[in-house]
Amino acid sequence: MRKYLLPVLLISSLCAAEPPPAPPTYVCQRAAAPLTIDGRGDESTWQQAMRLSPLRDIEGPAIADETVVRMLWDDEYLYVLADMKESHLWATLRERDSVIYHDPDFEVFIDADGDGRDYQEIEINALNTVWDLFLTAPYRTANQALHDWNIPGLKSAVHLRGTLNNPEDTDEGWSVEFAIPWSSITGHSAQPRRCSPPAAGTTLRMNFSRVNWRVQADATSPCGYSKLTAEDGSPLPESNHVWAPTGVINIHCPEFWGYVRLSERPAGSGFESMPVPAPDNAQRRLFAYYNAQLAHRAEHGHFSSTLNTSGVTPLFTSQQYFAATSTASDGTKLTLDSSSHLTITPPDEKRTPLYLWVQGGKHVGDTAWWQQHFAKLAEAGIYAVIIGGNTEQLAHLTPIAHAQGLQVYAWLWALNRPGDTTALQHPDWYAVNRHGLSCHAPEDRPFVEYYQFLCPNNAEALSHLLAQVDALAAIPGLTGIQLDYLRMPDVILPRGLWRKYGLDMSQELPEYDYCYCERCRNAFRRAYGRDVAEAADEDADWREFRLQSVAHVANALCERIRSHNLRAACAVFPTPQIASRLVRQDWQQFRLDLALPMLYHSFYNEPSEWATARAADAAEQTQQRIPLAPGIHLPDSTAESLPAELERLRNTSPAGIGLFCDDDITPAMLERLRQWQN
Repeated sequence: MRKYLLPVLLISSLCAAEPPPAPPTYVCQRAAAPLTIDGRGDESTWQQAMRLSPLRDIEGPAIADETVVRMLWDDEYLYVLADMKESHLWATLRERDSVIYHDPDFEVFIDADGDGRDYQEIEINALNTVWDLFLTAPYRTANQALHDWNIPGLKSAVHLRGTLNNPEDTDEGWSVEFAIPWSSITGHSAQPRRCSPPAAGTTLRMNFSRVNWRVQADATSPCGYSKLTAEDGSPLPESNHVWAPTGVINIHCPEFWGYVRLSERPAGSGFESMPVPAPDNAQRRLFAYYNAQLAHRAEHGHFSSTLNTSGVTPLFTSQQYFAATSTASDGTKLTLDSSSHLTITPPDEKRTPLYLWVQGGKHVGDTAWWQQHFAKLAEAGIYAVIIGGNTEQLAHLTPIAHAQGLQVYAWLWALNRPGDTTALQHPDWYAVNRHGLSCHAPEDRPFVEYYQFLCPNNAEALSHLLAQVDALAAIPGLTGIQLDYLRMPDVILPRGLWRKYGLDMSQELPEYDYCYCERCRNAFRRAYGRDVAEAADEDADWREFRLQSVAHVANALCERIRSHNLRAACAVFPTPQIASRLVRQDWQQFRLDLALPMLYHSFYNEPSEWATARAADAAEQTQQRIPLAPGIHLPDSTAESLPAELERLRNTSPAGIGLFCDDDITPAMLERLRQWQN
């Protein structure tokens, strides 16, 4: 993390050009009322502000969530609030611009224009001592930071929940609050005339760090503590917990920092998410290559011509090189030189990210087949694959897909768990219909044998699903996890399926209406002070209760996914209103990073134009808070019709388009996709 450690760390940690996980994202909403900077953050506006995803070890592994960070903004300031659990509060440094990380501290990093240069760092300890500095470029370029650069108008405050420098008691923690003037973020010594606040929709690159030290009580120390030491007497290394891991113990790699988008919405107006900007994966590849070249030159005195390029094309001499790559999503060209100057050249026409569901259980172990398959998909312009299968299959397929420049999402069935051997041992985990029949018993399952839905209010079942997320998240290289069947069984089937099952579902039928287990009924009684109405299908409170129950499961899973620095996606019914009525899925309440509405028009006896209208409805009903990638059912399309369908959906301004699935994608379709993307 520190300047004097960098050369050794680069040599030891960056011998291969592999980037860290995708950066986290955050939507920073506006402060709805003035804030008092007192370190407490107890105003209602702060409590309504969304949390950032949890801090992690700087090299990537997950850690216990002991730090909660929130952000807000207005026309004058960018606000940061961090609350940290800590059983032993201590600090020693009182002079401004001291090397604050020698104490436990909290740190903020801001790169306003995202170019990896001219960025600010602010550090603070429990004494409210600040070190603010300005870096014209990261330390690795041999540029010097301006350590005595101060931020005019900076406000900071610390609140202690315990006693400072007293090892005889156990403390609760501390919190810190910043108000950082935009005049020092967008206007500074390098850009003195840019002092106005950025516009809503602006994206910053940022990171946060919490530094801590292992200590012991020491009566001879002025603060009552001393740092634990190694055998040679030197202090043991500090811990570095950060928002966006950089893959090495050096936070000064701004190309790997997170993305913060400024929203025009006030705090408390609902969850918002944002897609990772298109250049991200390509940019990470370039800088991983750059860092590895620095390590090689530090050890050998020259750049390497044989370094693993991982999709990067280098042109170099022994002392200088240029490296180039392009994004899979839209063909944006990126070039990085050996002085870390990045050039981004947008394509003439933006390509649309295409997400393809892939059945990973076929050709098991046949690496050559999958290499050819993923190569064909990438050539056709597929951006990401959503792979279904067990953890072993996903672990095998993910690096193969990566080698072709594809992002990978794990495909996880949530409340519907067919063949889940653990869940089947717990009959009480399963959803129950209005007649009292459970999805556990094969003879009582609705529609098809694989409809094995769990109760959304069973805490043990939820813990089981969270464990499934944890197991998938351990697979290296995932971009995210895509949740499926995050709903109840179809209380009303799409009209196109009525004839298939010999049903008239113009009204709700009790045998297809779930979950009426005693656990759900009791929870409803506690919440509403009454039982479910006899005419259950007319009980608006009961309907809302079950919508909220499913949303609770969805958001618990989404938060767990994000805690692993992964993106939370979900396949959903066409619009929140349709989903609420048909399958008890009000997905506008889901805190998703990406929603993939299944606009399978043949299921509804509708023409393909219906899908375009429903995509627009979904954007309106979610108030564009969730990035949307509307899904096409490939068996409903032909190679000739596919480009027109894609073009209509693209014109609704989606974050991408989903295609279901690779079993149904023909060579002719792949060729049409390639032509359409190019």
